[in-house]
Amino acid sequence: MATTPDTKVTETHHHFLTGLAQQGDYAHGFAKAGHQKEALEHAQAIEGLIAAYRAAVGTTDSEDVHTYFGLSYANYLVLPRTFLQSMPEGWQMRFVALLNQLHDAFEHVPQASTYQVTAGKTMPLGEMTESQLHAAGIDVEGDGVDGPGPETRYHRRSDGAQLTGEDYGFVPGEDPVPHYNRGRARVEPRVGGAE
Repeated sequence: MATTPDTKVTETHHHFLTGLAQQGDYAHGFAKAGHQKEALEHAQAIEGLIAAYRAAVGTTDSEDVHTYFGLSYANYLVLPRTFLQSMPEGWQMRFVALLNQLHDAFEHVPQASTYQVTAGKTMPLGEMTESQLHAAGIDVEGDGVDGPGPETRYHRRSDGAQLTGEDYGFVPGEDPVPHYNRGRARVEPRVGGAE
């Protein structure tokens, strides 16, 4: 990669590029194996690494919210409170100011008073255990002695939708992020975490 006097490539920058190469290999491997969801997750990681690399070399492009979400179908942005309160104080002040601005701009729009966020993971139904299927709200019929087979049928309890073993379901799990602990919990930030 050619550099200009304003762009000095450091060891840290090489870490970003190494990460890009690794994520690309993972995405390609999963796509080749037919695991599209996992491939898309690594594609999203690539987008994040590109943004971090641009910031590191001082070529950050402005980005709108839709672009930030990348290929995700997510309708909401979930941010761990512990991570937010672990950022430097100046960063927190700017972030809260933007949150207040967002709140004021849409205060007139009807909104739910509360949301429930549940940590977990998505998995193909055909790879879930019986307890995982139950936790995901899926009923199974026609399972063989050795597990799912050609006669296996999956039904989502919430709406009765008929699914296949290739469809994904959400399995609740333990949140790896520490509890915010009344504002006391901290996780040491790395990229962009110092002022």
